[in-house]
Amino acid sequence: MKKNLLVFLLLLLQFSVIAQNQYLVVFKDKASSDYSISNPKQFLSDRSIQRRIKQNIAITERDLPPNTAYLSEVSKTGARILYKSRWLNAALIDASPAILNQVLKLSFVKGLEGKGDIRNARTGEVAESAKPRSKFDSEEVTDNGFSQTQLAMLGADKMHQRGFKGEGMLIGVLDSGFQNADQLSFFKDLFTDKRVIGTYDFVDRELNVYNDHSHGTNVLSCMAAYESGKIVGTAYKASYLLLRTEDVFSETRREEANWLFGAEMADSVGVDVINTSLGYSTFDNPAQDYKYSDMNGDRALATRAADWAAQAGILVVASAGNEGSGSWKYIGTPADADSIIAVGAVAGNRSVASFSSYGPSIDGRTKPDLAAQGYQTLVGTPSNSLGYSNGTSFASPLLAGFAASFWQAFPELTNMQVRQYLIRSASQYENPDDRVGYGIPDFDKAYEIAELEQLIASLKKQGKDVVVFPNPSNGQTEAMKVWVLKDDAGQNFEYKLIDMTGKVIWSLTTTDKYITIPAKIDYLQTNYILKVTSETLNFTTKVARN
Repeated sequence: MKKNLLVFLLLLLQFSVIAQNQYLVVFKDKASSDYSISNPKQFLSDRSIQRRIKQNIAITERDLPPNTAYLSEVSKTGARILYKSRWLNAALIDASPAILNQVLKLSFVKGLEGKGDIRNARTGEVAESAKPRSKFDSEEVTDNGFSQTQLAMLGADKMHQRGFKGEGMLIGVLDSGFQNADQLSFFKDLFTDKRVIGTYDFVDRELNVYNDHSHGTNVLSCMAAYESGKIVGTAYKASYLLLRTEDVFSETRREEANWLFGAEMADSVGVDVINTSLGYSTFDNPAQDYKYSDMNGDRALATRAADWAAQAGILVVASAGNEGSGSWKYIGTPADADSIIAVGAVAGNRSVASFSSYGPSIDGRTKPDLAAQGYQTLVGTPSNSLGYSNGTSFASPLLAGFAASFWQAFPELTNMQVRQYLIRSASQYENPDDRVGYGIPDFDKAYEIAELEQLIASLKKQGKDVVVFPNPSNGQTEAMKVWVLKDDAGQNFEYKLIDMTGKVIWSLTTTDKYITIPAKIDYLQTNYILKVTSETLNFTTKVARN
């Protein structure tokens, strides 16, 4: 795995000299490409290919790297290619305005992504730009504690007891740096077991991600930490790819481009889940700002990148943002993407955290999608201590690790099935809102839903039209359930329970395909006949009461 990662790093790296202006140049096509859909091992790892095969996802032209001939012609203008993007069909270049003009005149160049120089966003003094921006204002560490509350809220403690801790799953983490993570006691097992399969810093263009910012360390601890009696993450047996895409000294569209490059690397390496506790709305240069009207699931670069990752079979989990009490108020990008899980924040008592960003998306979709503890969340710090911290940044990894461990229990599921089962298990699935979406997911409920749907799928393959369970049922304490599986069974159903003398002792007429026969019926016999009829169904079976 590490050897494969180094190959992909070499494909991404071009030059190390950085000039003044950076532009994301988009190409018109991938004509006459050196790469082929029929030979995906040129640009995807075996794990990435297998993820697609398992989910019946075809490899398409979008997966092909940009045309090498195009890149060569761009380089001949004097532009330096920093990174290239398969999904956007683009290259990030370092060039003067004069050289950029030459690039834009090339016949195969479509234009620029974003508004000109995607890095030219610092409008203050140089002295100010050398200071880290307060991007994570709501996330100061305050005190020590234990992680049981945040685990139990999701049912992750029960999930771990059942043996689902993330083994075999690979999680990509896109963040601002993972300061000292390789030296901390609560990550000892992670590094001893060599479950960090790769690292890369897209900001400083190096492999080391352990010498930068603390935020990623805090985030990673919510998933990967394990120190008995102190802190336990939601997927502490999973493997991890650690990527620095965020520059805390600025807020520019370049960081969105880094997010795209990071997501593509995660795809190439073969991750199952991406956690991103990052979000974008306003920038150092107001000319680059998004508006709430841009949060439509299609416009922002990071949003498109997140959906492209989802289309490649990756479950993307993103923090909703900490703007609930601010002037922006709403979710940012990539939380508005339609195929991901955007995560809001609640306190340990399940009340909504005031800072958690509001939904919906501008086109009316429920956002956030789900919620987890993001107020007074226990995290690990670069000083090898534990503390409580606030932010949707911590709700997101709690849920990402939870999702990965749940997926471990049902490895045959697709990323979208995992997303849907978690949503259906959530605390307010029937009545979502714009603060926590469908609510807080629950492992036991999600497990029951997935297990039942797998059973139904299996029974359908066997030609079963109706299932009755439990059968036999236990006296007058256990209700019997009836589920019509036939897809074209009609809309109006009549259920009848008939004793052996032919007397109907219970009946129900309804449009529901799933019903419960009450336990407290005056059952005088052991064996009965159940009849289920509709416009296109005539089903009869024997049932028993012990």
